[in-house]
Parts: sequence; C-alpha cells; structure tokens
Amino acid sequence: MELHDRIVAELEETRSLAALIWLVDRGREVEFSAEGKGYFLSRSKAGKYVSLWDSKTEQSFGSVEELLERAKVSGRPFLAAWKDARIETIF
Repeated sequence: MELHDRIVAELEETRSLAALIWLVDRGREVEFSAEGKGYFLSRSKAGKYVSLWDSKTEQSFGSVEELLERAKVSGRPFLAAWKDARIETIF
C-alpha cells in the first residue's frame, strides 16, 4: 500500500487531524456529515487557501490549521464536531 493510500485509510478509520491536514494540503477534498448536516472541505476554488461549505455558506481560511481552529460546524467549533463526524467521501 502506498503512503497516500495509508493516509487516506488513517483518515477514514480514525478521523486523524494530521491525515486531514496532509490530504487537504495535497488537494484532496472531503465530504462529511456532522449533526445531521452535510459539509464539503476543499482548497480548490477557495476564497482563501481552504474552505468549508455547508448547503448555504462558505467559511474560508488561510490554512488548514486555521480552519481547524476557527471554523464552525452547526455552530460548534470544528474540532468539537469533527470527533463525531462521519466521512462520506474523499476525493
């Protein structure tokens, strides 16, 4: 198994923040659901470096680390919501 595939598996199995940062920094996109709502995390076409979208709004940040620290998921801090998130698709 290649390194990239191992990191994808790590993200899917454990929702590892290190794996999430590594993959998004390399252009991967992640769809996930949290608290009954769908989200899309991507750096492509982002207003800044990386964005988090829900069905109505975009939150855009200068780095993945900034997104992890400042983004909101259903009104909660990203990190609090991420631990219970369900990864739907990794593009």
